[in-house]
Amino acid sequence: MNYASFYRDTGEQFFRHGHSIFLNYISESPKPHLHVHDFIEISYVASGTGVHILGDKTYEVGKGDLFLINYDVPHEFRSFDSPSAAPLEVYNCVFKPDFIDMNLVDYMDFSDVIHYLSFRSIFTIEADHVDDVKILGGGNSTIEAIYRKMLEEFTRQEEGYVELLRAYLIELLIHIFRALKKSGKAGGAAMTHHAKLIEQSKQYLRANYALGAKLNELASQSFLSPTYFCKLFKDYTGTTISEYVQSLRIEEACQLLQHTDEKIIAIAQKVGYKDIKHFNEVFKKLTGMTPSSYRKMI
Repeated sequence: MNYASFYRDTGEQFFRHGHSIFLNYISESPKPHLHVHDFIEISYVASGTGVHILGDKTYEVGKGDLFLINYDVPHEFRSFDSPSAAPLEVYNCVFKPDFIDMNLVDYMDFSDVIHYLSFRSIFTIEADHVDDVKILGGGNSTIEAIYRKMLEEFTRQEEGYVELLRAYLIELLIHIFRALKKSGKAGGAAMTHHAKLIEQSKQYLRANYALGAKLNELASQSFLSPTYFCKLFKDYTGTTISEYVQSLRIEEACQLLQHTDEKIIAIAQKVGYKDIKHFNEVFKKLTGMTPSSYRKMI
């Protein structure tokens, strides 16, 4: 496809009200209007027929079709250019991930939004590059009802509407994720970019646990702030970085106690503890016994 004619939509006209979300319900034109944008869009076909050009694919669409469109993906909906064709009516919800949570301010990929919310224990799926996909079809009264509620709140803008929109958006995402899971488009073994970064950090820690890896170094390797890196690590692994390193050190110490005759103080130093008293305290906390008792037991 030749993308020379598309234009970039920055969303400035949508987000003038000061919040990174916008809702509308429009009748699509049969005229070309290919564009890319600096936000995520979730579009739901309410009625009619037409086509959706999305990247290098073209879909024939009808009532109940829902699409996820990421940043920088050329797309356009078009009604069929025929007097007998019903006009294509589409609900659009456009937003930036920071509307859900400010921690997502630098995110631009729908799969990262999914994984972040998975960290928050709202969802139970992980998706690798879930974007630009048609996930429904044939009508969905629940999805359509959420769009109607959102559009009404966005139009009326009564007190508290922003908080309701945020709640409705999460409700919409939950139903989308359920549909993704049922459709098989969300792979349980796949990982998003940020999850892969955490896995890489775990591998680094396993290889360097005795050296006392610095938080700033780990965060910079992942191109994340130290504070946010700590949060992601805890959400993903269930432990803090310090706890994770301690478990690696004590695990190795147990191996050395079982399979070598090295002195306990030498083992402590080898796994990264300069203070034997601290080593004994951590070892007992994690194993329930002192290093000497552990060695005698085996």
